[in-house]
Amino acid sequence: MHPSDMKKYLFTTLAFGGLLANSGRCQSIDTLIDVGGYRLYFHIIKGKGMPILFEGGAGADVTVWDSILKPIADVTHATLITYDRPGFGKSELDTSNHDLDKHGIVQGIEGLETGLKKLGYDGNIMLVAHSFGGFCATLYAARHPATVKAAVLIDANHVCWFQDAYVDSVTNLRKKAYATKENIELPGYYMGLNLRNTVELMRRTPFPASVPVIDLVSEINFPDSVSAARWRVCHRQFVQAQPNRQGITAYGCGHFIFRDNPPLAISAIVKAYVGTLGRDRGDETMKRFLSYSLEGANDEKRREVGKK
Repeated sequence: MHPSDMKKYLFTTLAFGGLLANSGRCQSIDTLIDVGGYRLYFHIIKGKGMPILFEGGAGADVTVWDSILKPIADVTHATLITYDRPGFGKSELDTSNHDLDKHGIVQGIEGLETGLKKLGYDGNIMLVAHSFGGFCATLYAARHPATVKAAVLIDANHVCWFQDAYVDSVTNLRKKAYATKENIELPGYYMGLNLRNTVELMRRTPFPASVPVIDLVSEINFPDSVSAARWRVCHRQFVQAQPNRQGITAYGCGHFIFRDNPPLAISAIVKAYVGTLGRDRGDETMKRFLSYSLEGANDEKRREVGKK
């Protein structure tokens, strides 16, 4: 083997071996943090550099991200932060009052901010959000436009989709349903009946224009064509509003794009993260990503074959 070829072979082998070795060294932390009379549960994969915060959908807990966290940690080497919103998963609910207005999205983000500060992650950060988590990411980014350096939105809520007629209809249905229930699960109750307040706040809170975004939108979503078309149009409007936003249709995917096509979601997150890095760290990360992409593409094909 020619010396130059041997050098390339050794480099590739070491890079791939380093990726595998790192996958076994990921240190995870599970902790409850007091954020003001109640505790939020955080699951953190320790890394270095700027962390990535994950915002799940309505009612989701940290386990929703399980299928993609490890490869993202292996490739980026970043600290990955997931958490349960108040009352969901292992997080506690603030029981000091039962006022609907005191259990909205603002209070949720305030609790998150307190938790991140206590954990030492209140500096520069990247956001990944799914579904209702899009509203949470929007509010967090609007409150911290200087420290949010990038975002990946995965079939996330954009407020332009939530027309008044829809909000009124859903709210009325929820009120009727809760009126006949004997045992009400308060976390879902607070989130559901705060829809009007949440939408009105989001209309006053645009996503910061300074933050670059990759916006993934599902091809397969609502069963009725009118809602589905409005969903696609709304995502397109969000992307076209700023030149630093990229929109990608996830073909063949439903709402949970990161489950239907993990490599696509992981690729988007890695690309957004690399965009925040300097040249040297960015090059190192991309080398690890190339090693992952070989296995990722092959595993995805094997998964597709297994479904047949």
